[in-house]
Amino acid sequence: MKLKAISFLSLLLVHCIACADVTVGVWNIENLSPTVKRGFPELRGSKQHKPRSEEQLDKIANYIKNDLKASALMLTEIHGDQDQVSYNRSSQLDHIEENLGSNWKYWLGKSGGKQRIAFLYDTSIIEVIDIQELEVPPLKVQGTDIYHRDPLLAHIRFKDGGNDLFMVGLHLKSVQTNVHNHMAAVSKLLGILSDTKGRKSYGLPTLSEENEVIVMGDLNDSSHDDPNFKFIFDYFKGAGYKHLGDADNYPDTRVNGSEIDHILVSKKLKAEVVSGSFKVHTVPDSQRKSYRKIYSDHFPITVALKTHEDTDG
Repeated sequence: MKLKAISFLSLLLVHCIACADVTVGVWNIENLSPTVKRGFPELRGSKQHKPRSEEQLDKIANYIKNDLKASALMLTEIHGDQDQVSYNRSSQLDHIEENLGSNWKYWLGKSGGKQRIAFLYDTSIIEVIDIQELEVPPLKVQGTDIYHRDPLLAHIRFKDGGNDLFMVGLHLKSVQTNVHNHMAAVSKLLGILSDTKGRKSYGLPTLSEENEVIVMGDLNDSSHDDPNFKFIFDYFKGAGYKHLGDADNYPDTRVNGSEIDHILVSKKLKAEVVSGSFKVHTVPDSQRKSYRKIYSDHFPITVALKTHEDTDG
């Protein structure tokens, strides 16, 4: 009996060693475009940064690979080469993808005009089961549509282990005072993800088949540290989601000191978050000017997730 117990424990240890954690994240990369200048709202006119050079794009690819060490990223503010097509490309993201290596691919949404959401991933680690924009009819709150860019949902599977999950990218309306607009956007998203009919309308697996969800993006909202009602963060909490990071000591996610980029995980996924792995890749104030010139006005956010055999229904 003792030998059997030791043998079983050994198998578990071998399995745990074999299944490496996977780092995922989100990054508002600030106007990844061959034509649009960068720097708004702090920089205007001749002070704005020109579109990135090939050398700068090379540095971004190297940053993703060697600094972020992420296997999957939701990227926001990507300029598509064509308007409103179901399968789009970005010449600058093409360059980054090529420098990352032949095992990297991306999928670019069609909504959002010159600032779209893309999913960039390492195919040697991530299998994409399905990917789509959750197209939502226009709904104005506080005078503007709740989704200028529809949510981008990637149903992915970790090749090492086999567990799968929904990875959802959001880029909500700019200006932090649009709290009611943001609430409506989050309400619509969670309504889709928590409702059987809502899921079916988008061809998504049922709740019993897939209830591990990670939501991430530039939410343009910092009400996480409000002393009273925390708007979207209280809404997420009520739906069983955990906001990653210390709300009372949350790092800057933008060069101006704003705390507007976030990651939240569903109740089922909480146990899969590797302890201490959540990170905002901020830089000191003295380096932010040079950082923005090459990389972005936002700092990436990453977190590591455990891999294991799939336990969904």
